[in-house]
Amino acid sequence: MNRLWILLMILIVALSGCTGKDSEQANVTVSATSTPVQTTAKPFPVLEPLTVYVTIMGTMFNPSKLNITNGTTVKWTNQDSGQYIVNVSGSRSPPLYKRDNWSYTFNKTGIYEYGSDLHPSMPHGRITVI
Repeated sequence: MNRLWILLMILIVALSGCTGKDSEQANVTVSATSTPVQTTAKPFPVLEPLTVYVTIMGTMFNPSKLNITNGTTVKWTNQDSGQYIVNVSGSRSPPLYKRDNWSYTFNKTGIYEYGSDLHPSMPHGRITVI
């Protein structure tokens, strides 16, 4: 019985704080002013590493001429039935069979010619890095 009486008293005290008005509570008016935020900074491009694709097909590089930015990777993919070895800037790809690819990242500005070591008569490609 004592427990029931104590629980009832706790419940009455808890509820009495929720239902009555507090005489000491002052009327407070909160005024929120919103100040519009103006941004004057112009968005700028975030440079991300780029990959450009060159297809080898019909004993041709497609596209054969590229203009790229410094840091761009060029990925050659052999779509031909013949085997190719791409030679660019003193670097050579492994033998590329059909559907094989090889990538080279250009980290220095300049003009680079590339070709296939196995097909010297094949038209060369040109990459301009700015």
